[in-house]
Amino acid sequence: MNSLSFYLGLCSGKLASFLLGKDDDRPGLLARKFDIDFMAHAGKPQHVLLVTGTNGKSSITNMINDMYQDLCVKTSCNANGKNTFAGQSLVMLKANSLFNKPCVDMIVMEADELHADETFPQITPTHLIISNLGRDSMYKNANPEIPYRSLKKALDKLKDTVLFLNGDDPLSCFISDQHKRIYYGVADLGLKSLPSISNDYSICTRCGHQPIYKYRNYRHIGAFECPNCGLKAPEKDYLCTDVNDTTITVKEKAGSFVYPKISDTVYNIYNQTAIIAYFREMGYEAAKIAELLKKIRLPEFREEQLTVNGIEVIRRAMKGQNASAAGSVLQSLIGEEGNKLVILMEDEMPDETTLETICWIWDTDFEYLKDDKIRKIIVSGRRHFDHNVRLLTAGIERSRMVHFEDDREIVNNLDVKGIDKIYILYDVEAFSRSKLVLKEVKEYLEKIHED
Repeated sequence: MNSLSFYLGLCSGKLASFLLGKDDDRPGLLARKFDIDFMAHAGKPQHVLLVTGTNGKSSITNMINDMYQDLCVKTSCNANGKNTFAGQSLVMLKANSLFNKPCVDMIVMEADELHADETFPQITPTHLIISNLGRDSMYKNANPEIPYRSLKKALDKLKDTVLFLNGDDPLSCFISDQHKRIYYGVADLGLKSLPSISNDYSICTRCGHQPIYKYRNYRHIGAFECPNCGLKAPEKDYLCTDVNDTTITVKEKAGSFVYPKISDTVYNIYNQTAIIAYFREMGYEAAKIAELLKKIRLPEFREEQLTVNGIEVIRRAMKGQNASAAGSVLQSLIGEEGNKLVILMEDEMPDETTLETICWIWDTDFEYLKDDKIRKIIVSGRRHFDHNVRLLTAGIERSRMVHFEDDREIVNNLDVKGIDKIYILYDVEAFSRSKLVLKEVKEYLEKIHED
């Protein structure tokens, strides 16, 4: 270690962070310019938690961090979702004093699974949550085998990391047998198993035969088993056994405990079960965890809900370029009660120079939107013609759809007669647009109520 290079990176990074503000990750890049191994050389508190996986890592990280804040535990966290080298280096900058001594109790860090083999050994996590693995965008991994290899390579370099694994995910739950493993999962929720265009677990990862499921809660997540070699979902240390309108029940060795439910979506029930498993293993009583869960909400950049004039308005992230994640969000709409109006704000690229592919929309299960309770679909954005064609090929009647480029037309095309819920489904790049549309929809509903 070149101590001069490291301390130049530490000091310049801290100064830049002070000048640029807490959400700017460029100070992390600056620190790495002085010392490419800055994260490895930075001091570490005794407890370092990493959260990774294809989907769910931002939600899990933010909620765990919020709970620790409520417990008055001082953390360093990339709650803004910046989970690659710059964002992770910024977390390390914040975690240490100018003398490279930890100034926080612990690190809670979202980490990109694709670069795990490069970053994890430098961060040396004491605990690691893997939410799931699945196909992602063509720009990232395109196939779950790629992040699996990166994670496996990273874990082979680590010794004492405790793993929290989704026991219902056949692609990640067997990733390492040299670490202590805590399994979590969700019992059969009685959900209708819907056909899907894409299948991330079509063959057994051990013998290549076709697996079967006792039940699937969504996508490839459920109680899987190979009839040829016997590979099957492991027993769960923490199993969500019951879900109702307001609570979930999680069974563990010490018994079954009831917790407030944070979301109706099945993938967030898995995320919440992972959080409960983690805090229980950290020694917190179930009653204390339930108390903390009452106060937290999903990150605003993932989901936001309000009720206006008796109509629920749900703004929910639906990752563009990621057919599996997008399909999971679309499937969640079917399981929720009431007549619905859906606003799609998808596939907005950040700038005109960015390369893009729209092939993902043909792998996404837009057929789910044929559900009779979805009364109208509004598509807005630069790719509205592409999405319109895709929805037509999915078998959705032309009369149920309108599409245009300008978001300002959305309110002009709202028809809320007989509608119980309005969903604003947006790509993460369209966060600001979705916030503005939510505001306009709220004002529209308030106005028609006054009239």
